[in-house]
Amino acid sequence: MARRGGTCDARVLENELAFDLVPVAIFDMDGVLYRGSILMPQAKETLERLRRAGWQVFFATNNSTATRDEYVERLSKLGLGGDAEHIVTSAYATAHYLERLDPKPKDVYVVGANGLREEIRATGIPVRDASSLPGVEPPGAAAADGVDPGAMRRYLTSVDLPPPADTVVVGLDLHVTYAKIAEAQRCVLAGARFICSNRDRAYPVEGRLLPGAGTIVAAIEVATGRTAICIGKPEPFLFEEVLRRAGERDRVVVIGDSTDYDMVAAHRVGARGVLILTGLTEAGAVEQARGEAAPDRVIRSLQELFALPELAGV
Repeated sequence: MARRGGTCDARVLENELAFDLVPVAIFDMDGVLYRGSILMPQAKETLERLRRAGWQVFFATNNSTATRDEYVERLSKLGLGGDAEHIVTSAYATAHYLERLDPKPKDVYVVGANGLREEIRATGIPVRDASSLPGVEPPGAAAADGVDPGAMRRYLTSVDLPPPADTVVVGLDLHVTYAKIAEAQRCVLAGARFICSNRDRAYPVEGRLLPGAGTIVAAIEVATGRTAICIGKPEPFLFEEVLRRAGERDRVVVIGDSTDYDMVAAHRVGARGVLILTGLTEAGAVEQARGEAAPDRVIRSLQELFALPELAGV
């Protein structure tokens, strides 16, 4: 089903049908190939079929909680294959964005998981340990939820504070606390660079959605009055890195579950955007997508992928 811009005209169809085999396929992972530990139907078969046909298969995810090596292990356990050279995460892209800054960061405070910290450290940039956070271990009265809100305030204003970090990086943190947000606020207000791995509002897991990194980013933006520089989708950095590795820019298909993130990022690098309705986006929301967010194609499952003209003959 052709979707781009909400209309279907003869010129678009002619261009689509003339679009022969596409040598690069970029898959989002959460909500497309799996949900949590549950493999999506036909995920393994889809990737195997593409690889047999000679396609370059890449994975690009906004999830910053794991390193690329950890994703290789996860994909292997699910039987999906892949290696680090064919995986680009928002953690990896954020780390290499920091590496290119001038001056390069010398003291990075991360609100996020260790996967994000490790990818940044791998570039040689110093990152604070999670255990060094001021206020990381509040006493019982301050830690007790709802018992004495003033106790946490008194505790945070009494702890010894290190000099503010020169860079704050925010990703998905499933253990986010008020103290973490407070320290990010302090550093940003003192002039630290403010960068986020992504702004995802949610991510799909087994049977439900959970809040994404964007919810944490928004809290710190409100607390500081500053807007974070975003590295992940819908910005083009992840897909640009894939295209650099693939050596191909003209014939690329992105398969993702979000109009706001995957489809926008696909169109910003000139790729075709195929929206799959197994993750973030429901069928009723597709009609609301406009401009860069409007998918070129919509499928309800991976089984429908090979019925598209772009994949004819695969």
